[in-house]
Amino acid sequence: MRRVSLRWNISSLRGSKDVSRILEIVDSVEVLGHLAVREDGVVQLAEIRLREGKELEEISSIEWLEVIEIHEEDDGVIVVSLLCTHPFAKSAIELSNIHVQPPYGIDSERGMEMRMSGLSGSIRRFVSLLRMMMPPDKISVHSIRENETNGWTSDLTERQREVISLAIKMGYYDPNSNVKLKDIADELDMARSTLGEHIKRAEYEIMKKVREDL
Repeated sequence: MRRVSLRWNISSLRGSKDVSRILEIVDSVEVLGHLAVREDGVVQLAEIRLREGKELEEISSIEWLEVIEIHEEDDGVIVVSLLCTHPFAKSAIELSNIHVQPPYGIDSERGMEMRMSGLSGSIRRFVSLLRMMMPPDKISVHSIRENETNGWTSDLTERQREVISLAIKMGYYDPNSNVKLKDIADELDMARSTLGEHIKRAEYEIMKKVREDL
């Protein structure tokens, strides 16, 4: 099994006639999910941010895109069902043994990123197809073994895993958390300074792994 991350810089995307046309209309399109696969294309649930002065109907003027239904509009964000008949999208969904992982999309500043997983041979064939159709600026490929985790905690000591696990369980990393290091230290009957060192080292090892996946 393989997991692959594909990234295109905005400068590369603007060199694509198809993508350039989209970026004339939208600031971003993010595919939140795949609703259906039809003979003529893929029905996607998408979040759209239009460029100033542009109308949603203009998206349907692109020959391989059609807005099927508008679900909601809020603060400049429009959620729609979108039929995409582009060969790139159809190939990604139709190829056997490959799973494309939403969300993914195009942003006028950040470019485009897509993640997928699947059997090694299928991933290899799809990436080869991509190199011909729209070469990515960055391709990251990782092996996946059955029952394997993401590996971010593989270099932690048993004590570091215990500390991080409890910190997460107690809500220490929640955005609005009031949990302090002392609360976790008391739960583990450990000095606050010792706990702080364990967490610092654990976070360092985890972020090293995260950096490898970026």
